[in-house]
Amino acid sequence: MAMNILTTAQLYKMAPAVFADAPDTAVSERYGFVPTIEVVNSLQQEGWYPVRAQQTHSRDTEKKHLARHMIRFRQDPDRQVVVGDSISEMVLTNSHDRSSAYQLDLGLFRLVCSNGMVTPTNDFGGIRVKHGKNVVENIIDGSLALANQIPRLSESVEKLQSTLVSTEEARLFARAFLALRYGNDWQSISPIRPESLLQPRRIEDNEPTLWKVFNRIQENMMKGGITGRSASGRSTKTRAIQSVSEDVRLNRSLWQLAEEFLNLKQAQPISKPVFKSIIEGEFYAA
Repeated sequence: MAMNILTTAQLYKMAPAVFADAPDTAVSERYGFVPTIEVVNSLQQEGWYPVRAQQTHSRDTEKKHLARHMIRFRQDPDRQVVVGDSISEMVLTNSHDRSSAYQLDLGLFRLVCSNGMVTPTNDFGGIRVKHGKNVVENIIDGSLALANQIPRLSESVEKLQSTLVSTEEARLFARAFLALRYGNDWQSISPIRPESLLQPRRIEDNEPTLWKVFNRIQENMMKGGITGRSASGRSTKTRAIQSVSEDVRLNRSLWQLAEEFLNLKQAQPISKPVFKSIIEGEFYAA
């Protein structure tokens, strides 16, 4: 499957922090600075090519080269692994302002909506590498280990695709995600209702499977544009998620939520009492 590999100029335009030549001046002497571009170049040598990039907006223009950034990598067309209706990717996040270490995760790029997601680290072995002299070697080793986890990721997607959910279960799933997004007091904070998150953007996404419910919620939340009401009652529209850290947090949380629902549904239908136990349990506390 064809892909557009980012040129150096395109990568710089999307995420200039990738090319930082020094860290924040406040870092300690033990901080081992390694430019993100070195990691990008090394991953390309291993057959993973940058296809998309973004970074968190910084109001301080002098610090834009330090901001948290994300680069998504894909293998060449002959080696790409299709997972359901998506393509497997590698997702690298980093910053040079001490706010995060290097993080490498598995991701999925859904073809029908041109939307990317990040899978949770605890299930698929994402790696976290502190800034230091061995960053590149550790990330390369991690990429090889993560690539071996793609079959497991495919199995999880297949389970989500084959699991049917009722209208009420889908609504409870959306309620649970709004609690993740806005906190347990989401009903007084969220400008949108669960039903809005469940609206499909294309006919084929209206199927009553956990996978399609998952994707409807993920796309609507990440891309924004959902009409709702503010706390004062004014009409408003949600904004697309631009923050790299929030992008990763919400994607991981939504994936964990889907797997939690899947596990519960295998034992019993998802009801309001079960939903309440999820909200108040260790899953949300984490």
